[in-house]
Amino acid sequence: MINKEFDDIEEENTYENINFSSMRDKIRVSDVTFVNCTFDQNNFKNSEWLDCTFSGINFSNFNFENSVLYRTEFKNCNLLGTDFSGNTWKDNTIENSRADYATFNSSKLTNTHIRNSNFNETYFREVAFQKGFVAKESTFNHADFLESKLTTVDLSSSDFDDIIFTPENIKGLIINQFQAHILLSNFGVIIR
Repeated sequence: MINKEFDDIEEENTYENINFSSMRDKIRVSDVTFVNCTFDQNNFKNSEWLDCTFSGINFSNFNFENSVLYRTEFKNCNLLGTDFSGNTWKDNTIENSRADYATFNSSKLTNTHIRNSNFNETYFREVAFQKGFVAKESTFNHADFLESKLTTVDLSSSDFDDIIFTPENIKGLIINQFQAHILLSNFGVIIR
């Protein structure tokens, strides 16, 4: 793996198998693809990532609190325990990734697409979902959506054995008929 200064990242480039040093200034990166790279720092608080692609990156337990991510893709990434609290996302995709125990609390997620990824015990508390949060072939076991309005959230082609939600905010959640009995049991409904 080659070492490189974070400050030397240039737009419209692809970086592969690079270890990036820590960055002291505000992080603003756009039009960059990172493939199998590592980062010396794990604090990307208040950062901005526009039109970026992350492929095969381990962001486990990294801090992206209060960050902005637009048109950014995470492919085959480890997002285990990653903190995305207070984020603003627009037109982002997470694919073939693991985001168990991640935190998206108090974030604004606009037009977010999830494919073949795990979000078990992930926190989505007080999240503003806008223009769709579509999850396909993913798992959301015990995901926490407390105080989040679930209008435009589509879990119908994903799996969960239970999700945590605020009953008055469930209106507009898109699920399939097999998931309906799981949610109805939270209201004391018995299905035979």
